[in-house]
Amino acid sequence: MDDQEEPDDPASVAANEVVPAPEPDTTAADEEESTRDSSLEMFEQPAPSPPPPLPPPVNVLDEPVVHMEIELARIQQGMLSPVIVISNINNVPEVQATVEISTDQGNEEEEDDTVPIPLEPEPAAGSDGPLPDVAVEEPIELSDSSPNRSGQMFTPRRKKRKRAISPKKLIDTPVQSKDEDEEGLLCPICFDAWTLTGDHRVVSLKCGHLFGMSCIKRWMQNNPAATRGCATCKARATMRDIRFIYARAIKAVDNTREEELLQELNREKLKVIDLNTKLTVVNMKVLEQSEKIDTLERKLLAFGQGGAEFSRSQFDGGAEHRHSYKLFLEKNIEITRESGCRALAYSAKHQLLLISQKSTQPLFPGYSIRMLQVPGFVASAGAASMLVSSRSVRDIAIDASDDLFACAAMEKMVKVFSIQNRSVQCTITPSQDPLWSCAFDKERSKFLYLGSQRGSVYVYDIRQPDQLLEEFRVGHGQNDYTGVVKICPVEPTSIIPCGGFLVCKLKSIWFYEYTPTQQIESHLLNITGAFSAMSYNPDSGLILVSVRPTTDKPTTLVLATLEKLDGVFALKMQHTFEGSRVQTVMYRCAQVYLNDADTLVASYVEDSKMLSTWCTNRGRLRVQQLPMNEGILDICPIRATPGQTYLAALSECRCRIYRLNTE
Repeated sequence: MDDQEEPDDPASVAANEVVPAPEPDTTAADEEESTRDSSLEMFEQPAPSPPPPLPPPVNVLDEPVVHMEIELARIQQGMLSPVIVISNINNVPEVQATVEISTDQGNEEEEDDTVPIPLEPEPAAGSDGPLPDVAVEEPIELSDSSPNRSGQMFTPRRKKRKRAISPKKLIDTPVQSKDEDEEGLLCPICFDAWTLTGDHRVVSLKCGHLFGMSCIKRWMQNNPAATRGCATCKARATMRDIRFIYARAIKAVDNTREEELLQELNREKLKVIDLNTKLTVVNMKVLEQSEKIDTLERKLLAFGQGGAEFSRSQFDGGAEHRHSYKLFLEKNIEITRESGCRALAYSAKHQLLLISQKSTQPLFPGYSIRMLQVPGFVASAGAASMLVSSRSVRDIAIDASDDLFACAAMEKMVKVFSIQNRSVQCTITPSQDPLWSCAFDKERSKFLYLGSQRGSVYVYDIRQPDQLLEEFRVGHGQNDYTGVVKICPVEPTSIIPCGGFLVCKLKSIWFYEYTPTQQIESHLLNITGAFSAMSYNPDSGLILVSVRPTTDKPTTLVLATLEKLDGVFALKMQHTFEGSRVQTVMYRCAQVYLNDADTLVASYVEDSKMLSTWCTNRGRLRVQQLPMNEGILDICPIRATPGQTYLAALSECRCRIYRLNTE
């Protein structure tokens, strides 16, 4: 091997020489050959003349060395640029290596000597330097992936080490993308396609995740009832939350940008509505100030012409003709010994006062309506009370004919009763939300409005109780999902030719107007706060609103009229009164129409435990304060005869009847 001959033409002659390993023991070699499937090979590329002296042989796995022939002409022509890539080597008898051969045109003139690369990490005795940096992790294979592969193995010059890319990763990429595409078509529990029918039909839980019905049922049954939940997000779920999905394929379109634009558009619309409302209020104030200026100018002119006495009587405004209104206790009636009274209503046609109370009959638990005959305020003829609901009654509404009444009792349904027959006329179930309020339309006598806990108003015709006429999601566009406290129908006037209805929620007040084309337009009114009660008097056109107290303001009672200017509805404030600074219960206030100039307002003041009254002819001063040892939940005016007016004040167990006298 030391007398190696230099080839005449290195570009056409292959220079291969085998470096023999030291002769091992024959018996040991036979045993080693029987335990290995193949010996490990090492390659050495000859260098051009003069050849350098070869290093001594290296003992690798009993010193086996393998050489391969290389056509140098093909390398010099740039057809091949072989690169040896060694990934890992194990210290085991079976060792494999991977060779990646690629074409590189820039290595035609580069030639270098190569030395045998040992296949073990430890250097053998007699070696001249450290071994190459080779990781010892997994077995590697020896392969040639070059497109210019010849029938013989090549031993090219090794320029630098490269880590081979695992073919497995290249195969996983499309499979993963396919799994993502089928994510909405496979059951996440069994990874099998769900069906439209049968045991494995597609179902969902209340959290929105989809499963095969048999899989999610088995998942539920295998877990304790207290810890049952969604198999994907672990949200609490029960067997009753399984819902059928009727779809052949489920795909979701990304409409995030569209929703953002719609929300931005709604915000701009709200800004426009708010600005229009503020402009209307300012214009109303300007008109009011103009009227006051005109009045003062007329009085000033009269003062200059008629003297001081005449002008004094004009400026007094007829103060000597002001009336004083006082309440006197007429009766104190015990309705029930158990607390449960909540709402009042008066039927002028039958002269009956309807009072909600807790049922006194053990066989029929729940809540009932008790009827008192006016003006004697005794139990009416017939049944003294009738069972209406299993829950507390929040609101009572009487229709325009005074023959029917409805009760909203925190249930998902409302029953309409006959006052004369004491029987149920119809039952209406609009939604799954509890109902807080109800009202009959005065102009459309068969229309019944129902207010829900989630802020929706449902319109029904009691002649067709199973058919929903209209649903108004009041304030939902403004993210106001609070309950509907009160609904007040508004009769047609010169300003509102077709009528409408007012909706009082916990955070906003709305007016819905009927147009001549029987369309309905909504208007957000210009009043803010947390509201607890509202009432409307058709005789005076006044709206009474109770605003709950805050940390720096007491309860405010606002008396206003509904005005329309430039197509925008707004409340024109007439009077404001200050009430209690504490309010733990939603107490209801009331207004009593006396004449065109005077209106009496009554409300319970919790911090002083008084029933207080105000009058429009006295400004903000309280007219009267009556001590109370119980909170007054509801107040109802009663006009028994043309010349006699009563006021009913209801607590949890008792009803007090006050007679109103004029002084």
